[in-house]
Amino acid sequence: MSNRDEFIVPLREADRSDWVRDLVVDDAFFADSEQTEVLGGELQMQVRVHRNAGDTYSVRFRGSGRVHVPCDRCLHPVEVPVEVDETVQVGYDDNDSADVDLIVIPFSQVNFDVAWELMESILLNLPTQRVHRRSECDADMLDRFSAEEDSADDEA
Repeated sequence: MSNRDEFIVPLREADRSDWVRDLVVDDAFFADSEQTEVLGGELQMQVRVHRNAGDTYSVRFRGSGRVHVPCDRCLHPVEVPVEVDETVQVGYDDNDSADVDLIVIPFSQVNFDVAWELMESILLNLPTQRVHRRSECDADMLDRFSAEEDSADDEA
């Protein structure tokens, strides 16, 4: 997903000790991602990679910030807070694993791009309700929705 070096984790470096990187996730990150739910924003994130037993690694994403998403009521951008604390498991295997909790990568891959997993962690931690205060919603858009609902009621 990302061609930005800061999202590339050299897994072999985590063999000796935890690998840690502080990242700023910004508008460019969201623009590069293959999703439409987050329009932009800025989060201060930390990525920590810890080697577990065998050829598996825990990749932890922690951080917070604010993102812009469409308002559920008027569809105009609204800024919402986001707190992230998620861990994913990554492991080496040349065969597809039946373990759904493990992201499997081939032994030949020495680096792991964490951009998509970071994006998913942000998406999973968005608030369920994303709305402006009613006074801040786009009145024209609310009028259009109200007119559409009235039209649908008349047809029923």
